[in-house]
Amino acid sequence: MSIRKNGRIPAKWGRKRYGFSMLALALAASVMLLLSGCDKAEEASAGPIKGTLRIAMGNEDQFQYEYADYFIAKFPELDVKIVPTQDLYGTNYVKDYMKNYLKLIDEQKPDLLITNSYDYGKLVQEGKLYDLSPLIAKDQFDVGNLLPAAVDFLKMKGDGKLYGLSPSFTSSVLFYNKDLFDKYRIPYPKDSMTWEEMIRLAQRFPAEGGKDERIYGFHMGYMRSPLSLVTYIGQAEGLAYTDPTGSKAMLDTDSWRNIYRMVIDGYKSGVFQWSFMPDKRMYDKEDVEREDMFSAGRAAMTISNLGQINGLKQRGATFAWEMTSAPSSNPGHSSNPNFSVYPIYSINAQAENTAAAWEVVKYFNGREAAKIEAKTSMDLPVRKEFAKEIDGHSLEPFYNVKYNENVQSGYNDSIPVSFTEQLQVIMEKQMQAMLQDGVSVEAGLKQLQEEGQMALDKARAEEKARTGN
Repeated sequence: MSIRKNGRIPAKWGRKRYGFSMLALALAASVMLLLSGCDKAEEASAGPIKGTLRIAMGNEDQFQYEYADYFIAKFPELDVKIVPTQDLYGTNYVKDYMKNYLKLIDEQKPDLLITNSYDYGKLVQEGKLYDLSPLIAKDQFDVGNLLPAAVDFLKMKGDGKLYGLSPSFTSSVLFYNKDLFDKYRIPYPKDSMTWEEMIRLAQRFPAEGGKDERIYGFHMGYMRSPLSLVTYIGQAEGLAYTDPTGSKAMLDTDSWRNIYRMVIDGYKSGVFQWSFMPDKRMYDKEDVEREDMFSAGRAAMTISNLGQINGLKQRGATFAWEMTSAPSSNPGHSSNPNFSVYPIYSINAQAENTAAAWEVVKYFNGREAAKIEAKTSMDLPVRKEFAKEIDGHSLEPFYNVKYNENVQSGYNDSIPVSFTEQLQVIMEKQMQAMLQDGVSVEAGLKQLQEEGQMALDKARAEEKARTGN
């Protein structure tokens, strides 16, 4: 597949709806930046990059929409062929996908892989990615100017080595309504609060008035029940439902007990509120607005990502607001388990055109592309120098983050999907018993541990009978 269509790029594939002309202007401007001597790694490329580059990514349309402009302007003599990954999913979503992905890499031998953090970690484990360290050293690519958390994230998943680079990241912060805090004479949230401190702050707001009119100290949208908040905090703290082997349930632990107590106390005292989203295929404007009480000025605090700022604009929010770091279980923390990077550019360990693949990886993670993206994208760049101030608000809270390699994901792909589904039913039942039926947290989690272990044993037995493993 050539990226050109009769010598032209189709108009509908404009880069993120900004069109080729704007991108071309940005690319032209970036040339001046290069000539001024900005980045040794980007200056290292001598002459046009030629040959064929096979890229494994979703599909050709995605490439045309997101990348074609760049390749036409920056790599005009490079013949790009897309190796589609969109049809790799089977009935067992995760396991079939990765099995098919590995087969695709072995058989079709793409040079460049554009992946996500889950795929990246798995491909490292399977030995499918090329160690970029020698290339980085040779070209003096300025890794030191990238967000340390992004580099740490990739190194942790790469067992200490860099098998990929990513130009943007996502993270979460605590948004707060300054006007509400001022009205009730409550001190603003501090940086690096614990969950307990945040909840105590939320409890200082009056729990008065009707459900549809009153102010809440804290609210997060799309929390279908109090269990949703328990699960969110647990995942943010890196807690798991089972041990690393996936054979023993880990539902009645000190950490889980503390989270259940905090959340249940918060809902019983009226500090938190949740609403059940209607069960339908499409949510209308009213559904979405109901789930964003912070933008409506009815919640003093919320935890969200950069998209919250768009929500505030869309709702026409007129109150003063600010951001600080999201809470954690440990005081003085700076790690944020919600941190992730995307997309990740990696090279196949068996690539036939490593040189061209590296030039592409280097470009999309360099200063030139970052400068262009700063003009055409709302992503958070790992190159902080290109981070935009939004409506007078510094994005510094998003950048005050470290990636803690000791925080492990609660997800374990050795756990049968049927167990995860059944566990949600069991957990919801016990949450209701603790919240409404007077069952203590201790008794509720003891019962949850017993029922959870039985469900896990049953699911693993069924999986073994089905697969023989």
